[in-house]
Amino acid sequence: MDFSGCVDDDSFGPAVHGCRDNFDFTIKFENIFLSIIPASLFIVIALGRIIILSRRPEAVSGSILRGVKLAATNAYGALQLSLLIFSTDSTKPRALLVTSTVVSFCSSICIIGLSFLEHSRSARPSILLNAYLLLTVLFDVAQTRTLWLASTNFQELIFSRLFTVSVAVKAILIIIESQHKSRWVLWDVKGHSPEETSGIFGLSAFTWLLQMFLVGYTKILTLDDLFPLDGSMATEALQLRLMDNLRSSKSKGQKRGFGLAKAMAKTLKIPLLLPIGPRAALIAFKFCQPFLINILLNYLEEPSDHASKNRGYGLIGATILIYTGIAVFTALYWYLHERTLCMSRGSLAGAVYRKTTEAKITTIGVSAAITLMSADVERIRLGFLNLHEFWANCIEVGLAGWLLYRQLGAAVAAPLIIVLCCVIGGAFGNKFTGRRQRAWMNKIQKRVGLTANIISNMKHLKISGLALPVEELIQNMRVDELQAASRFRTVNVIVIVFGYVPLALAPVITFAVTSRTLDATTIFTSISYLLLLTDPLSYLFQNSPNLLAAFACFERIQTFLEKDPRVDFRTPRLHIPDPELEKYGSSSEVKESDPEPLVTITNGNFGWETNKTTLKNINLEIPSSRLTMVVGPVASGKSTLCKVLLGEIPEYQAQITMNHSIASRRVGYCDQTPYLSNASIRANIIGFSPFNQQRYKDVIEATMLEPDLAQRVSIARALYLHTDFFVFDDILSGIDAITEEKVFTRIFGLHGLLRRRNATVVLCTNTLRRLPFANHIVALGMDGSIVEQGSFQKLLTNWKYVQDLGFEPTDDIILEESHSPIEAEESTGTELRKIAIGQPVTQSLTDEKKRMNGDSAVYMHYMKSLGKRSIAAFLIFGVGWGFSYNFGNIWLTYWSKDIGSAHPRRTNYFYIGIYALLQLLYLASLFFSFMVCYRTMVRVSGSKLHKAALNTVINAPLRFFATTDTGLVTNLFSQDMTLIDNEMPVALTNLVLDSFNALGMAAVIATSSPFLAITYPFLFAILYWIQKFYLRTSRQVRLLDLEAKGPLYTHFLDTIRGVTTFRAFGWVQDGIDLNNRLLDTSQRPTYLLAMVQRWLSFTLQMLVAILAVVVVTLATQVRSSTAMTGASLVTLMTFGDVLKYIIRWWTQLETSIGAVSRLKSFGEKVRSESLDGEDVKPPREWPLRGAIEISGVSASYGDLNGPARDLTSKDNISGEASQTLALKDLTLSIQPGEKVAICGRSGSGKSSTILLLLRLLEPVPSYFHTMTIDDIPLHKLDRQTLRERIIAVPQDAVFLPDGCSVMANLDPLNTSNEAECRSVLETVGLWKFIDERGGLNEEFSADTLSQGQKQLFSLARAVLKRRIRVRDYEVDFGVTTSVQGRGGILLLDEVSSSVDQDTDRAMQTVIKEEFESYTIIMVSHRLEIVMDFDTVVVMEEGSVVESGNPRTLVDTNGSRFKELWLAGNNA
Repeated sequence: MDFSGCVDDDSFGPAVHGCRDNFDFTIKFENIFLSIIPASLFIVIALGRIIILSRRPEAVSGSILRGVKLAATNAYGALQLSLLIFSTDSTKPRALLVTSTVVSFCSSICIIGLSFLEHSRSARPSILLNAYLLLTVLFDVAQTRTLWLASTNFQELIFSRLFTVSVAVKAILIIIESQHKSRWVLWDVKGHSPEETSGIFGLSAFTWLLQMFLVGYTKILTLDDLFPLDGSMATEALQLRLMDNLRSSKSKGQKRGFGLAKAMAKTLKIPLLLPIGPRAALIAFKFCQPFLINILLNYLEEPSDHASKNRGYGLIGATILIYTGIAVFTALYWYLHERTLCMSRGSLAGAVYRKTTEAKITTIGVSAAITLMSADVERIRLGFLNLHEFWANCIEVGLAGWLLYRQLGAAVAAPLIIVLCCVIGGAFGNKFTGRRQRAWMNKIQKRVGLTANIISNMKHLKISGLALPVEELIQNMRVDELQAASRFRTVNVIVIVFGYVPLALAPVITFAVTSRTLDATTIFTSISYLLLLTDPLSYLFQNSPNLLAAFACFERIQTFLEKDPRVDFRTPRLHIPDPELEKYGSSSEVKESDPEPLVTITNGNFGWETNKTTLKNINLEIPSSRLTMVVGPVASGKSTLCKVLLGEIPEYQAQITMNHSIASRRVGYCDQTPYLSNASIRANIIGFSPFNQQRYKDVIEATMLEPDLAQRVSIARALYLHTDFFVFDDILSGIDAITEEKVFTRIFGLHGLLRRRNATVVLCTNTLRRLPFANHIVALGMDGSIVEQGSFQKLLTNWKYVQDLGFEPTDDIILEESHSPIEAEESTGTELRKIAIGQPVTQSLTDEKKRMNGDSAVYMHYMKSLGKRSIAAFLIFGVGWGFSYNFGNIWLTYWSKDIGSAHPRRTNYFYIGIYALLQLLYLASLFFSFMVCYRTMVRVSGSKLHKAALNTVINAPLRFFATTDTGLVTNLFSQDMTLIDNEMPVALTNLVLDSFNALGMAAVIATSSPFLAITYPFLFAILYWIQKFYLRTSRQVRLLDLEAKGPLYTHFLDTIRGVTTFRAFGWVQDGIDLNNRLLDTSQRPTYLLAMVQRWLSFTLQMLVAILAVVVVTLATQVRSSTAMTGASLVTLMTFGDVLKYIIRWWTQLETSIGAVSRLKSFGEKVRSESLDGEDVKPPREWPLRGAIEISGVSASYGDLNGPARDLTSKDNISGEASQTLALKDLTLSIQPGEKVAICGRSGSGKSSTILLLLRLLEPVPSYFHTMTIDDIPLHKLDRQTLRERIIAVPQDAVFLPDGCSVMANLDPLNTSNEAECRSVLETVGLWKFIDERGGLNEEFSADTLSQGQKQLFSLARAVLKRRIRVRDYEVDFGVTTSVQGRGGILLLDEVSSSVDQDTDRAMQTVIKEEFESYTIIMVSHRLEIVMDFDTVVVMEEGSVVESGNPRTLVDTNGSRFKELWLAGNNA
């Protein structure tokens, strides 16, 4: 049995000649390439896979399916053994045939073992086995045909029959082996995605997504409906590997982000390499297209009576294989690559968060970190989307150039020269890309940082009257940012056009210089080669700016990741622990003997900047189980000392030792500015600690939680922590005297919570009357050194800082020391659990129905923002592109027909000239389309949309910020604006151009046969159904993608703001774990969105395959025109890509338009605080007198009928709503120039009165008309004007983002000069500090100021505002200022709560001198400073309970003010 009927079968071939109708491979070729090589490779790979599987545990049951597989594989092995026996049973066996059957039999043995192990030890069907079986079935079909045609005797027929049966069994094996095993997998199915149990067929066709498509088509999708993320894509392991690789690499400091890129490549080396195989196969299938075109056109040129029908059928089969192969391998390639991109996003974002928890607090900026985590990471994903296209396109260019040389000879040099020129031009353009990209991203970073800052501090900005100028500042930054983006995009457009120049001009010049005879076959085959040569180049040029931009983002992230980490310079000191002191909850008495110090600092010098020492010559011991108080004037370094104890100071020279019991444990730390996460009160207190009911009750009772409780929640969180060491930084400021007395007693008193725990406590304070209760006192001087330290009694005799304060021990102190436990205090344990506060509203801003079906009104909203002229110009150029791009192929058909005729009517130069004109026209249309969109439309719409959203935020009522997740709002200005700026212009331009192009292509394809046009209605119906089915799900997944990032960004912002607290509490790892979970959750919709897009691409590619089969079938069976068929097939080469890109751009546009939808919905649903009729804008000098009348006004933050909410419910702690009125029947009559102080307990309505005057708190509607300032009703005044004319200083100072100058922070309106700014800084005593750090124009960070200095800065801003007002008055009226001209209103809300007494007195002096003729309303808990005021108003539960002269009231028995006065002066 030698199948020797055809002599040519002994040759290599590959095609056989002289037999089998000359349409077959030779047997030798088939044995080598269709049998021996594939089987040998499979055996090698299968053995390795078998070894790997043998080491895994069993993961799948299902004995029936296993038995069926075992029977089928054994049957196949038996057939292969039979074929081996028959192949050797001959006198002259064909050597290669025997070798082939031997190798095939060995492969069948491997199939048996591999099938058995894959079934039980792998959750998914075997990818290796199914891929091999499918490939070899196709090869075996070709061999079967050959064997049947070559069989000449009975023995050969028997062999052919056996071979046919083996092919059938192999086909059955494919069906069996591809069965899902999800029913038998030994895991919780709900915790895994169906992707994990899908085989190669399900993965390549994305059938595992169908379940989600069906759910999304029938109902509203939620995150719970989305498939879980594959375990191999989890963030935790990826970001750890990335950080390890970055630290271990020798590329630290490499420019352009190469170091991070190398570490990323090492982290994802396997996922990065996996797409190479499918991409290489895709190259092979793509290059089969020109061969198909060449053979088909040659076939069509033959007379129909001489053409072989077998060749026609073969061409149809080849078309099926080629276009199906393109669809399948494109799907596999993008599936593997999208997984890699998703993993890169998770690892980078996770690494940025981890680094944030490790970095020095001086290097962590909110704007920088959040931009790196959002915009930069997304930009990297976009830049590396076509990473594998760079090497693949280079291979394609080389292959296409070689094939074109075979076709046209030396003329191939023409396109190569054009390509070289374009490469040089593109490279020159790309030199500017990185620099302009970085400039653009830096501007985004500053804008997003400032926006996040104002969202977090909107209340204080509105109080200060800075909301409107800050709005203008941010909008100007946005315009400047868009200008920078336009400069970047201009380079991008030029580079893109350079990419299309070879595609447009290469055919023209090549045909012009070629010496070969041109006919239809030569023209269209050459065009197909030119497409394969130039099309990859256009992609290279289009994607190179994005790649360079990605490396620029890599560089930014690498710079951040390589910053020096925070070094904990505290070292443990070993000692023998006292079991009684170590025992938690011990109630043992404090020992009278001096205890061992918990912390010892020797020769310490500390600072925030190099060569700038804040604390110097510090020698300090913190006694164990004692209360240590730290006092000192403003900027003496009290807060810095707290950071030293936490190991947070970046610059240090010291030896710090800590008791080993707390060196590695947690520190209960409460910052001066309380850190609060956007969560419930209970969640803030507990944090990441386990819940303990008794401990929770104790801290609630000790801190007296009630409304107006932000600082005390922070205290409660510190107290709840399981630790024996606590650091409190000026936590008693801003609390009324009575509440302060009770809180101090319950926490720090002899019977207080911390005394009962035997804890070590460090308390920095400006509340000096508490010093007698300290066991140890540390007094700091203005130069940052320790003036004195010791016990209170000892320091009274030192004649230094403490003695100068005028303290003497009193009977009250002795009484407190002998006071019994706090049983006599009112019970607060259970009553305080119900507090009505604002509930965070983390909700989608998109209507549910529109989530499924979309909203055409959003497109109209976006179109209105573009401008009619721009849209018209854009569409005209788009039509010009679609026409000129496709009519060139039609023109080539006219040319080929004319030159193929016996008597051509025109010369080649005529056709080449017109062809060149068409190509130049489409280049010009392309250039102007991009320029109109990128330079004009995007800039205009981006500015308008941002301005509208910003205006909505600025004009939103305070309750909006208390009840809305800040991450959700920040996301509108970061993620959504990024989508509108980055993806919207690209998607819009490409969608319009590709749509016009597709219409032209469809027309060209239809020219090959009129019958083809009949299929178009059916094709359009299928496309309509596909897009409807697809969009219902993808639109919802896109929305979920953006919404899932809100909690992630919120947690990230919380961590940045509270990183010191996180580290002190030992919450770093908990925060990382939560971030990883949130990141994985946000990855789910991101990844599935990419997958559904690739499903659509695969579906469209299969439609193109069907269309190609129809074209070839009609051409071969109905004999279409050669030229028209050539034009159709050449067009089909890119038609699939164009359809794919249409869907890709449409999807991207839908994503971007989703951002527009959210902005539109945001503007519509967020009610403005301004009401109709509030349009009065008084003259600029108003108010001149400052007379205020309030008559019987009641006001509330929230719904008056709302039920009280449980403290343990998920209520936002920043909310200020109450179930009761914040103000009740408030009546005040304040005369011009009168000085009024408002006092009362916390929550009594003091600050609410300030907010009422500024129209930040809404009165009950019936009282709108009973408030006036200088006889003008407040309900008619424009609110922004009101806040600008009244000078108000909030309790918490607000600043512009780091990097803005001192002068910009002092005067955001930019209405002053340097001399005026310097003068006010000298007035408040800050000029020396500012001058030492570079002066007014130096970049400024608010963190360089202490809390007291921040309040001084706020006062300086108020003084400057008054002086500018006086100056403007003089200019307007041309007179020297008089008392009348200096009049106005000044509102002060606890402006001196964080300063020492000396600074407080200095501030009061400034206020008296600068605002002598002003009406002043001041809220203060420091009652000693109100004694010089004209009137004091005492409030309780929102009502005025007493008013009068403070000196009179303090001498009146039974006076409420006297009660407060005595409480405040108890010491």
